[in-house]
Amino acid sequence: MSGEISVREKEAGGARPSLQVVERVFTILEAFTEFYPEWSTSDLARSLQLPIPTVHRLLAVLARLGYVSRDEQTRKFRLGGAALQLGEQARAVTDLRAVAMMPLRRLSQETGETALLTAVSPKRDCSVCLERVETSQPLRLSVQPGRQLPLHAGSSEKALLAFMPGKEVERLLAGPLERLCTATITDAGSLRRDLQAIRERGWASSHEETNIGVWGIAVPVISEDDVVCAVGIAGPSTRLSDEVIRRDVPLVQRAALAVARSLGLAVPPVTVPSGPVRP
Repeated sequence: MSGEISVREKEAGGARPSLQVVERVFTILEAFTEFYPEWSTSDLARSLQLPIPTVHRLLAVLARLGYVSRDEQTRKFRLGGAALQLGEQARAVTDLRAVAMMPLRRLSQETGETALLTAVSPKRDCSVCLERVETSQPLRLSVQPGRQLPLHAGSSEKALLAFMPGKEVERLLAGPLERLCTATITDAGSLRRDLQAIRERGWASSHEETNIGVWGIAVPVISEDDVVCAVGIAGPSTRLSDEVIRRDVPLVQRAALAVARSLGLAVPPVTVPSGPVRP
């Protein structure tokens, strides 16, 4: 059938899906509404004025990916867990960015550094910068929203990883830990000890783990059984000192608390030792 590719061709890595196929996939997903939560293949095809074999193939792919599920008794399809999760992720990201902007602006003004809002990617394998407020200082760290980094490198990334469910942490520790910069932790045992220290003190720090001459500190925002995001700051090493970290950790904590309270969430207890604290 012209303008389409078969499921076999897609899975074999052959031709790329055409825009027509992509449009039809979203048309199918959008057909599941409050008033029409379930569809049979034939009824859906008739409603969308598409060939039944086409709808059947696309529903099979969506079912395999978890975006639709099929009732064994009625044989009808409804939205699956992956679609519901995607909706929740979109809502969470929107809410996070909206409630975080004022705390981030205040944090950047108070610390003189770039303030960052970071979350775990949908695939749970890296971090994503959701928002940032840059400092007005001429020497500063510039981070674009959407930037992704592995979860084992950087203060915001480790703040997220330390408070993720234990199984997910161990899954990441079992894989290769890529070296991004001079101080990136690439040994699983060393990283496990660092994550434990982060859980105990409630905040994470880094120095030249992702970029030369860059340091950062971050505090996570958590739910009952997972981490939701991390609020942090990052800047050049020329402004790094024990005194600066002891001053800034409570400021980062206060910004994280403002985000958490707006969403009905929490932050872990934060302690700052009186001795050396530089990463």
